[in-house]
Amino acid sequence: MTDLIKISPSLEDYLETILDLSVANDKVRVTDLAERMKVAKSSVNQAVKKLNELNMIKHEKYGPLTLTKAGEERAQKIRRRHQILKEFLIEILGVNRDDAEIDACKIEHYLCPDTIEKFVAYLEANLKKD
Repeated sequence: MTDLIKISPSLEDYLETILDLSVANDKVRVTDLAERMKVAKSSVNQAVKKLNELNMIKHEKYGPLTLTKAGEERAQKIRRRHQILKEFLIEILGVNRDDAEIDACKIEHYLCPDTIEKFVAYLEANLKKD
């Protein structure tokens, strides 16, 4: 159901970063998000407002950011896509970690959703698991 909501690559990055920060910290603040993503707090506030409207996060003014169930599911799916693509680039193609991180992000956001899901499903089924 959460996949029916179309969100931009930028908002996907925000969701994934909020998930990462929430694992490391008890509370995620706008300031934390701005620092991690290397963007202005005003940009974070715009993204937070949109994600809140889409029911992907809960955020009250000056309060911490919390992923909703739908937001967490979407963020986990985004993270899974990212990780499997990065693993493919590193393990199969021999791309260095830094470039693989950047390229995985580009691939996951700019291929058609159906294409990326089929690609990721193929990689999951065919990459060696140690």
